[in-house]
Amino acid sequence: MTDRFDEPPPPPDEGGGSQLDRTPPQDVLAEQSVLGAMMMSKDAIADVVEIVRGRDFYLPKHEFVYDAILSVYGRGDPADAITVADELGRTGQLQRVGGAPYLHDLLSSVAIAANASYYAEIVRDKAILRRLVEASVQIAQMGYAGEGEVNDIVDAAQAAVYGVSDGKANEDYAPLADLMEETLDEIEAISAQGGEMVGVPTGFTDLDELTNGLHPGQMVILAARPAMGKSTLGLDMARSCSIKNNMASVIFSLEMSKVEIVMRLVSAEAQIQLSSLRKGSMNEDDWQRLANKMADISSAPLFIDDSPNLTMMEIRAKARRLKQKHDLRLIVIDYLQLMTSGKKVESRQLEVSEFSRQIKLLAKELGVPVVAMSQLNRGPEQRTDKKPMVSDLRESGCLTASTRILRADTGAETTIGEIYSQGLRDIPVWSVDENHRVVPMTMTHAFSSGVKDVFRMRLASGREIEATANHKFLTIDGWVPLEDLAPGHRLAVPRHVPDPIATKRADDDEVALLAHMIGDGSFVKKQPIRYASVDEANLTRVAEAASRRFGINAKRDEHSAARVTTLRLPAPFRLTHGKRNPIAAWLDGLGLFGLRSHEKFIPEWVFALPLDQVQDFIGHLWATDGSARWDEQARQARIYYATSSRRLADGLCQLLLRCGIVARIKIAQKSGFRDGYHVHIYGAAQQLTFCRTIPVWGARGVSARQMVPRLEAIKGNTNVDTVPREVWASVRTSLTAQGMSHRAFSEALGTAFCGSALWKRSPSRERLGRVATLLEDPDLQKLADSDLLWDSVVSIEPLGQQEVFDATVPGTHCFVANGVVAHNSLEQDADIVILLHRDDVYDKESPRAGEADFIIAKNRNGPTRTVTTIFQGHYSRFVDMQH
Repeated sequence: MTDRFDEPPPPPDEGGGSQLDRTPPQDVLAEQSVLGAMMMSKDAIADVVEIVRGRDFYLPKHEFVYDAILSVYGRGDPADAITVADELGRTGQLQRVGGAPYLHDLLSSVAIAANASYYAEIVRDKAILRRLVEASVQIAQMGYAGEGEVNDIVDAAQAAVYGVSDGKANEDYAPLADLMEETLDEIEAISAQGGEMVGVPTGFTDLDELTNGLHPGQMVILAARPAMGKSTLGLDMARSCSIKNNMASVIFSLEMSKVEIVMRLVSAEAQIQLSSLRKGSMNEDDWQRLANKMADISSAPLFIDDSPNLTMMEIRAKARRLKQKHDLRLIVIDYLQLMTSGKKVESRQLEVSEFSRQIKLLAKELGVPVVAMSQLNRGPEQRTDKKPMVSDLRESGCLTASTRILRADTGAETTIGEIYSQGLRDIPVWSVDENHRVVPMTMTHAFSSGVKDVFRMRLASGREIEATANHKFLTIDGWVPLEDLAPGHRLAVPRHVPDPIATKRADDDEVALLAHMIGDGSFVKKQPIRYASVDEANLTRVAEAASRRFGINAKRDEHSAARVTTLRLPAPFRLTHGKRNPIAAWLDGLGLFGLRSHEKFIPEWVFALPLDQVQDFIGHLWATDGSARWDEQARQARIYYATSSRRLADGLCQLLLRCGIVARIKIAQKSGFRDGYHVHIYGAAQQLTFCRTIPVWGARGVSARQMVPRLEAIKGNTNVDTVPREVWASVRTSLTAQGMSHRAFSEALGTAFCGSALWKRSPSRERLGRVATLLEDPDLQKLADSDLLWDSVVSIEPLGQQEVFDATVPGTHCFVANGVVAHNSLEQDADIVILLHRDDVYDKESPRAGEADFIIAKNRNGPTRTVTTIFQGHYSRFVDMQH
């Protein structure tokens, strides 16, 4: 059997030349022409995606190229040979398709891109014929086997034939005029049986006054719990656009059929009860009202597409065509959670978030507002008043105000509460992309999500984060809410953090002096500023730095009993007329003066230092209360820093990440004393990195450098930086696909075959990298090369109710919070969020029966408030209160 990755044998080529100089079969040539045209013109992409899907290609490598083009195009980037090659390289498929030269061959095979749809039809037709042959063989085998009931066999045969064309004949948009006759036929059959506006008007006066209509490029999310009428409200907006104002609109419905939609439109426009249309009980007045509205409805430029399993790419292509042909002014998508990407995804939550981003890109590209319906979670039903909130829309939960967000511009952390209270916008933060790389992204804003039950989750590294039960964190199997996590689960944390976007050097003496004063300095109010140490190298460095930087002549006080020397750091001038000790004034400007040991912290400017000065700062700090020694009895290194300040411990861990070192915080408890915090560095590889890159000052530095040969001699110590053992499931799947036995796999890796024991341990990153190379698996390689370390959950405990917040990071939909990778909200891309609420859905005796609230919970360009309307369910519409 030939490998499908190989092209059909070409005829002899005596003249040399590229692959495309030969004459392959017509279907392969058509495939090459389609791909070349798509890389030549984005309009060709829009034409092709309506006709062809990836599995229609005969050669699998052409399917890879096709998927890469759509991935690049879907991000809004130009899809040319260079960008497509980069995408294929990222997914590990570039060499499998023939390398970058093959992509340029595809381009050179096309004279003009305008014929793309013609080529695509050839590809589709050839694919259908191939599937027909496969179906016929399958049917023949079923017939010869004769297993089961005859009716079941016939049904299976019919399904096989129907599956040949994927049922695409009825999967396209259609103008309302073409649907009216079909809808009227069904209605008759049932009866026989029994102000000036800048944007697109929504049809609601108060809402239009608030938003001035829906504007080009806006993404509008219309969200509600089931049975509230969100689909009806979407249709009302489309009616207002097309029937009332003669502007072209399209409804992509993944929930209702075309006929059902038109029935609702007819009911709303002609004021005929929907139940009468459905039951066939229309009277003469109803028929007269229908006749009066027929012309207006039929002539409206409203298009409806009820194709099942619509992908975002198909919606984009169809909308682009409607924009070109009919000057499309509004897109309605019903509804978001029913959409599919048509691809294997890491998690459904991430997929829905990606739809949100792509809808916003669609709105901007076509210059039209896009209204996307979305279903809320069960949050409203758990509250007394049942009113929805923005937090009910989100695919993730919320965090407490004290949650620290890692900034990408300064390298320091700020809290989500500070971002919210100060109204900060567009903050550069560190995030994690789809390749598990730590990258800078923009946090647009933070917002309050109300008061909710909060839980504290502790990890093995000592990291802690406080979040609601539905807040999601990244596991090797995708995003998982806190409520589904338990001790032992492993979560993603950054393995290192890049340098800040804008680093700023400081005076070397200032860096050294600050580190020593934080560690062993005393600068409480109404007391002399002092520094104490038993290490002469430390004392000398502090004295020299104080002299050069502040002109201070340090005074030594020996304490022979304690074997410690104290340096007093007096002012170089008389402290009169408001003058202060320059070191006191300096520390005060940093927010440190007057703090005791358990209150100390690392000032923000330290985090913006270039890497070499960060390493120097850590080295001087470690010289005070750090330890770096070899434990002869345990035959391992002991490297840790001790402090009574949790904030200082967290800051030190953050600085160590800049150096590619993941530290762990352990709490040291002693009766009668404050809790202490030990910042430990475990694992020979991590310890070796510390000893090689951190210039620890003084005697501790000598000890650290002496440990390097011993640490280099340790082999196989992978107890820290491992990949969760769940990854072996992907390895076994890959082995099955390639037909490789477990024994052969072990031999290829150069390890002894040990049966099922192979899958019980978490592999090191290095070992997983060898596995990925052996299996040529890009997903495994991504895990091996990622910027993430997998920390373990130790405990989860309730904290009661607190005010909570969330933030938005478009694109990657996540950010680093308290050193943990946390997901963010679905609504981040929306310009307007309208939450629909009807009190009488929950309370049949409600005094507000028939009223409906449009809660404008987010309005990027204007105020937010609640607009009250009337719900006329019998006419399938909402109307203004005055009506």
